[in-house]
Amino acid sequence: MSHIIAVHLLNDRSGSPLVLRQSLAALHQAGHRLELLTATPGPAGHLSHLPGVRTHALPYRWSASVWHTLLRFGWVQLVVFWKVLRLARPGSVVYVNSLLPFGAALAGRCRGARVVYHVHEVSIRPALLKRLLCAVVNRTAHEVLFVSEYVRKTLGLRVHRQQVIYNALSPAFVRQAAQAAPAAVPFTVLMACSLKDYKGVPEFYALAAALPDMRFELVLNADAPTVQAYRLAHPAPANLALFSTTGNMHPFYQRAAVVLNLSRPTEWVETFGMTVLEALSYGRPVVVPPVGGVAEVNVVGQTGFAINGQDLPRLVQVLELLHRHPATYARLSAAARQRAAAFAPEAFARQVQQCFAAADAPVLAAPAYATCQAA
Repeated sequence: MSHIIAVHLLNDRSGSPLVLRQSLAALHQAGHRLELLTATPGPAGHLSHLPGVRTHALPYRWSASVWHTLLRFGWVQLVVFWKVLRLARPGSVVYVNSLLPFGAALAGRCRGARVVYHVHEVSIRPALLKRLLCAVVNRTAHEVLFVSEYVRKTLGLRVHRQQVIYNALSPAFVRQAAQAAPAAVPFTVLMACSLKDYKGVPEFYALAAALPDMRFELVLNADAPTVQAYRLAHPAPANLALFSTTGNMHPFYQRAAVVLNLSRPTEWVETFGMTVLEALSYGRPVVVPPVGGVAEVNVVGQTGFAINGQDLPRLVQVLELLHRHPATYARLSAAARQRAAAFAPEAFARQVQQCFAAADAPVLAAPAYATCQAA
């Protein structure tokens, strides 16, 4: 079995470290020897306390200052490069999660290791940085995994071996969601996202103000002091409750009737949307942007709606429809559970294990790409 060195810069509660956690669990089950390089500057993230994984800490944290973030980003690449250079050997596999830890790919190539990228994102700024990161992938990667067909097509990388492996939920999450009762009263609208305007936070505020007879809950990927400061600077309508990052989203999905993603397509295109899949597994209809990877998860008119988050009248119309027409809501709820079942955790684990089993073989020419559909 392979010696796999996984690298992810920031260990938080967002989607990409969650997917990496599931990948590492599948690889541990397959008997691979695993090491992980990551930074955990705040509360424990999805990559904390992984069984069977030896973790190496990285000196990285996000900053509100763009320049501070760029300086820290540059420094952590040097740290990653030297750590991977020390750990890797010919025959090792360097598993780079997201485009950002490019220092790991360079070190892996220097060591004669195989380099596998798992790409989640397309919206990277500045544009010069995105071009640099894609150029490193093209020069170093032996194989690239994408979380959606949208990501694969948008990036247009020139690596020969490419696969689309759709994300999946953990078996434990699926089991708990399957036991969920119907949505509680009052009718609750949920959104979970980063504390960024381009994620649709102002639009969610406006929607709550427009629908005072519904309850709105906003779970932000930020610590409690940061959320409190935002709450003081941006007073919320009486029917809107703000929450800081949490390791347990189940109570929120249990209360929710509908789950939203209001990311602005002109500023941030969602490449998959784990919260959307989590919502579907609970039988909660979703409202998502009309473009990106979420469009491959949501089936418009069956499991939810595709609406630009800045179209407030349309959002109000759809939420009132779901609120006031129980038969329509029940039909979408049943279809949501059925759709979620297509993204089976067993299929995801099998596809990841097959990818890294193939990584043990010599590098050979391959077709332009292959798509691993959800099973």
